[in-house]
Amino acid sequence: KVSGSHVEHPPPRVSGDGMVATSAISIHGVAFAVAVGAGRCAVRLLDLPSDSELVIILALVALWLLCTVQILDAHGYRVMIRSAFSDSALLCAGGGVIVAWPEYVVRDRRQFGPWSRRDRLPMPRQVLEVDVPKIDVPVDNGLYCLRVNTKVVGIVQDYSVKDLTDNPIAIEIRINDVIAGALRKAVFDKPLGQAMVEIQQLFLKDAASVSSLISTAAFEVTQLMLDANEHIEPANASTRAALDILVEQKQESAKRCVLEASMETEEQKVKLRKVALESQRSEYMMWQEVFGKEGAAIVEASKHAKVLYLSLGSGAAPTWTIPG
Repeated sequence: KVSGSHVEHPPPRVSGDGMVATSAISIHGVAFAVAVGAGRCAVRLLDLPSDSELVIILALVALWLLCTVQILDAHGYRVMIRSAFSDSALLCAGGGVIVAWPEYVVRDRRQFGPWSRRDRLPMPRQVLEVDVPKIDVPVDNGLYCLRVNTKVVGIVQDYSVKDLTDNPIAIEIRINDVIAGALRKAVFDKPLGQAMVEIQQLFLKDAASVSSLISTAAFEVTQLMLDANEHIEPANASTRAALDILVEQKQESAKRCVLEASMETEEQKVKLRKVALESQRSEYMMWQEVFGKEGAAIVEASKHAKVLYLSLGSGAAPTWTIPG
């Protein structure tokens, strides 16, 4: 007997499957009859009091039930139940489940289909995060190789025993194959630096199109992303060396840009100084035309003296007489 929320009763595969429940009842009936007979024989052979017969029978029945009945607390996951004398199976939703021999709870993960890498069958409509195995992606026409670590988030769809049987490939492997194919198609002929950019853009912009390629009977992908801790790394020594060279080139390029910007700043300062000197020269020539060469020199000297006195905090600046 099995109690719980029976989600599915698959059709029998052999003619005897319809007699599984009857067979189980018969087995337990025979066991109880044997317990009664054993209790009576024990009382007669051991010359025990007649009231001991009921105690012995109850003890034997309790021992039988303890060995053949299992109570499960299956909250938050599903349970697959099979029979020892049949090929049929059923799925029970979360909750309390009582299983009596010859029925038993399946613990062989190979029978879980897409969920064969998990210890328990998930409940429908659960949101799960699936960690996908690392993917080696060849780039630059196979010259280098990058290792990409990804994961997906999705919703568990309703599934049956037939879905588990017809889809034996683990969902992690299925998702891995689809993502690997999309990445290799996108960056196989790209240079190393451009390939890293393309991979980032694929997960940022084209994640929906890649997710639509992942089709399985028990899971719907809603998010495709790079792993938060390990994004993209070189897969071999030659790729690591090429990345180091690429980083050095980027650093040299950044230094060159800073140097060019500094040179442009210095050049701008020189131009401004040149303009200032030209302005001063024009002003001096104007004073020279008005006051003559000596008068212009006196005007220039007075300007410098005024600045000097003001900087020293003197109350009055000196006066100069310009010759007529």
